[in-house]
Formats: sequence, C-alpha cells, structure tokens
Amino acid sequence: MARHPVLVFIAIAFGSSWSLELAGRALDGAAGESLRLAAKFGPSLAGLAAAWLCGGRADLRALLSQLLRWRVGAAWYAVALLGPLALWLVAAGAYITAARSYVTFDLAGFALFVPLVAKHFALGGGLGEELGWRGFLQSALERGRSVTGASVMVGVIWGLWHAPVFLLPTQGRTGGAASLALFTVLCVAYSLIFARVLHGARGSLLIVALLHAATNAAEKAVKNGFPELRDVSAVTFVYGGLVLALAVAAVVVRDSTEPRSWGDSPQPESRAAHPRR
Repeated sequence: MARHPVLVFIAIAFGSSWSLELAGRALDGAAGESLRLAAKFGPSLAGLAAAWLCGGRADLRALLSQLLRWRVGAAWYAVALLGPLALWLVAAGAYITAARSYVTFDLAGFALFVPLVAKHFALGGGLGEELGWRGFLQSALERGRSVTGASVMVGVIWGLWHAPVFLLPTQGRTGGAASLALFTVLCVAYSLIFARVLHGARGSLLIVALLHAATNAAEKAVKNGFPELRDVSAVTFVYGGLVLALAVAAVVVRDSTEPRSWGDSPQPESRAAHPRR
C-alpha cells in the first residue's frame, strides 16, 4: 500500500462514495437520503484511511493538523469566503451590462450565502472532500511532480468522482457524458486555483475547505439575489470563463513568498505535512 498511495486513495474514495450513492438511490425516504449524504464524505474518509494505511499514525496526525491550521492571516479567509462570491457577481454584472437587462435585487435571497457556506462546509464539499483531494491526494501526487501537474491530475480524478451525478438518472434526467466532461474541465480549473490557495495559506485545509464551501454556495446566493438570472445560462458561461482565466493566472503567476514547507515541526517522512514540489 505504501508504494501505491494514490491507487489506495482512489479505490477507497470511489468505492465508498459510489456504493453509498447507489444504495441511497435504491432506497426511499430518510434512509436513502442519509446514505447519499454519507457518500459525500467518501474523499475525506479515503484521505484519512489512506494516510493511515500508507504512512501510519505520523501521516494521519499531519493530515489532521492541516485541517486545524487556522493562523494563516485574514487575507486568506477573505479570498476563501469572498472570492467565489466576487466571481459570480462579476459574471452577473457583465451579463446585465451586455444584455442591458433589468433585474431586481433580493437582499434576503442574497443573504442565504452565509448559511449555505455553513451547510456546504459541514455537510458537503468542505469537510466531506478536502481532506481527500487537497489533503492527501494533492500531496501524494506532488511527490516528483510540479504543483501544476499534480493539480491537473487531482482535477481529473475529482471530476470523474462525480460520474454518478451525471450518468445516473436524477428526477428522470441525466446530464450525460458530455456534461461530465465539461464539469471535469471545470474541476481541473478549480484544482489549479485551490492548490495555489493551499500553498499560499501554508497548507491550511481549513482555508481550502472554506473555499470549496463558498464556491458551492455562491451561485445559488447570487441567483437568489437576482431572481431574473436564475435560468440565464449565459451568466454561468461567463462565470466559467472567469474561472478558467483565473486558473491560467494561478499557473503563470507564482507567489514568491510561498513557503517551502508547511509543518511547524518538520518531519520529512510525512507525506501529508511535506509534499515535494
């Protein structure tokens, strides 16, 4: 297992999440919903399990310590919580200006952003996924690879993990393989951005988990704030373009102050604490 940590992680993450998702779809009511909710935690549980199986207690402790790393500066909290919201507001503003469309603003709907972030942090992609994607997998793939190369690989795996959502019927409809491919491209872009935030924030998984939660919450908050834009796909495409542009910038522009290591007490043998560039 220590020789193939990535395969161990993928087997646990995909096996647990997909099994729970399928079981949840087969059941009705609260039981099915509970299983589908549990499926969302597959990546983080896989990260913890793979860290212990492949590196022992030291790697497991190092991984958990990244989640508790909160002293990273207020700027990173602003980036994580307000960055996704700003991108959606720019996309909405660009569409409104170009289309010369009249829209109303619903403050109550927009204010849902805060509870939505809390929900997605506790019960969604925040705590449910980031111990896996950025905590274990990004670190494991950076051994012998660049941050960019590892991030692209994480993005592809991350996107494919969502396959049941696109390929299995939901309310009688499926997204299809084309939608899954487009979503995977978006995941690669997100992965490039998230990895830069991770490194800039000294390996704080707390910051990345907040960023993931805010990313999931921002779209609904903005479209609730501007009800006329809820069904306007052009806004979504503009937002996607902004994300891709930001991902390119994340690759081209490197922060010269980025630390070489994250751990307060260096442990070179710990994969989670000290990914190699």
